[in-house]
Amino acid sequence: MSVVDMEETVSNALLPFGNSPSFPAIEMNCTFEWDNHLAGKARDTITARAEEIKTDYEDLSALAKDTEFVNSIEKRFEVQVGKDYYVYENKGVKFLSIIEPFKWTTRTQPEHYHGWFRLSPDGTWIRNPDIP
Repeated sequence: MSVVDMEETVSNALLPFGNSPSFPAIEMNCTFEWDNHLAGKARDTITARAEEIKTDYEDLSALAKDTEFVNSIEKRFEVQVGKDYYVYENKGVKFLSIIEPFKWTTRTQPEHYHGWFRLSPDGTWIRNPDIP
C-alpha cells in the first residue's frame, strides 16, 4: 500500500459517514417540525414576556402620573403613610381631604371628586377603587 493510499484509508476512516456503495444509506431525519416547534415555543415565551413588560410599563406610568398629580396639590396638613386621602376640587382649586365622598352634606359637597389615594412607604400615591 502506498503512502497516498494509506493516507486516504486513514482519512476515510475518520469520516462520520460511509463513502462506498457497500455502506448503508444515510437517512436524514426531518427536523423541520422540531425546529418549528422550538421557534413557536420561543416566540410564545418572548411574546408573553413582552406583554408582561408592557403591562408593567403601563402600571408604572399610571403610578407616576397619579403620584405627580397628588404631589402637585397643596397640602394643609401632614400626610401619613398608609392613610386614605381623597382629592376634590372646588372653584378650580384641587385639595386633599380625609373626608370620604359619601360623608359630605349636600351643602358642603365639593364640585368635583378626583379619586381616592393612599400614600405608600416609598412616597408614591396608590390610586384605589372609587368608593372605599
